[in-house]
Amino acid sequence: MTASTIVGIDGSATARAAACWAARDARLHGSPVELISAACSSAGLVVENPQAFEPLRRRAERALAESNRAIERSNRAIERSNRAIERSNRAVDESLITVATHVVCAPPVPTLLDASAAARMLVVGNRGHRAGDRVSLGSVAVALAEHCRCPLTVVRDPVPAVRERMSAAVVVGVDGSPASRRAATAAFGEAAVRGVPLTVVHAWTDSDGTDRDPTTLSPDHDLVAWRRLRVRVAAWLDDELSMLRQDHPAVRVRCSIVQDRPARALLDHAQAAQMVVVGARGRGGFERMLLGSTGLAVLQRARCPVMVIPFGR
Repeated sequence: MTASTIVGIDGSATARAAACWAARDARLHGSPVELISAACSSAGLVVENPQAFEPLRRRAERALAESNRAIERSNRAIERSNRAIERSNRAVDESLITVATHVVCAPPVPTLLDASAAARMLVVGNRGHRAGDRVSLGSVAVALAEHCRCPLTVVRDPVPAVRERMSAAVVVGVDGSPASRRAATAAFGEAAVRGVPLTVVHAWTDSDGTDRDPTTLSPDHDLVAWRRLRVRVAAWLDDELSMLRQDHPAVRVRCSIVQDRPARALLDHAQAAQMVVVGARGRGGFERMLLGSTGLAVLQRARCPVMVIPFGR
C-alpha cells in the first residue's frame, strides 16, 4: 500500500490550498490523504491547563472540516474537467482516495516531523494564519524544509489568474550533487505521473573554471569559450540524465543551460511551471547545512508549489 500524503492544517487559506493540491497529487499516486491539525502551540499547555484544549480542539476540527470541503470542491472541479477534456489513460484509478483527519494536542513542527517519518509526502502552506501578508515563508515551513524526513511540498496562496496548471511543465534544478540527483529522480516521477514535460535547469556562477567539473565557467571567459564549454555541459547533462530517461521514456525533457545564479534561473522557469523540485542542499552546501541557499530562495519566492527532497532520502 502506498504511504500516506500528510497535510498540515491550521485554518489558513494557504493550508486549504495545500490540502487541495495534496488531494490532486494523492489521486495521481494512489495515496491516502491525512489532514493533521496540531492544536496546541505549546507542548505543556494541556498539562498546565487541561480545560484550555477544548476550544483549541473545536477550532482545529473546524479547520479540518473546511479543508475537507475544499478538497471535495476541488475534486468535483477536476471530475468536470476530466469529462470535458480527453485525457490519456493512467495506471492509477483517480477515483480511489481516502481522506482521514486528526487533531493532535502538540506543536505543529514536531507533530508533522514525526508524521513525515512514514509518509510518502508532507504538504503545507507557505505561511500560517498568524503570518502577515508580507511574510513569504513562515517559520513552520522553514523548520519542516530543514528537518523533514520525506519529500516536502510547500504550496502558496491560490493565484486567481493561474488556478490550474495541470498541463504545465515540472521544473527541476540539477548541479551534479547527490541531492540534485535525488531531486531529478523525483521530478521525472512527478512529470511521468502527470503526463507533462520536464524542464531540467543547470545554472552556475560560482567557479573560476580551473577545476575538473565540466559544468563550471568563469564570467570572464569570452563568447567562444562559453559556447565550447556549453557543448561540454550539455554532454555531461545528457549523461547525468540518461538512466532517468530510460526509466521514463514517455517524459519529454527540455534542458536549460545558463550562466546565472541557480535560484534566479529556477525562479524564471517557475513562472510558467506547475511545480519546482529542488534538493535540500546542492553542490555548494557544507556537510551540516540543512537547507541550501538556492532551496530557501526558491521556497520564498516561487509562486508555484515547491517540492524539497531531503538529504539522504
